[in-house]
Amino acid sequence: MNPWLLALSALLCVVGAMLLYLASPQQRLRARGPWPARHGWWPGSACALLSLGVVLRVLPPFEAISAWLVLLTLVLSIAPFLGAWRAAGRRRSGA
Repeated sequence: MNPWLLALSALLCVVGAMLLYLASPQQRLRARGPWPARHGWWPGSACALLSLGVVLRVLPPFEAISAWLVLLTLVLSIAPFLGAWRAAGRRRSGA
């Protein structure tokens, strides 16, 4: 097992999940709305699928897909709370 490939896969998965969240019209991390405006799901999907491809090279298929889904779900579950926390900070500061 190569720890560098696992770290790369985890990083790509987190970046992919955050890009998917930022592409959502209901996201609150960016004050100006979703990013990018059109076809925003492409970069996040590409990063997430690349992450799956990397982790499949390191772990057996069942464990790789399970770990990938758990990390993707974890990041996508935490992202709305980070957005709400950031939006509340913007309201308090008056920005």
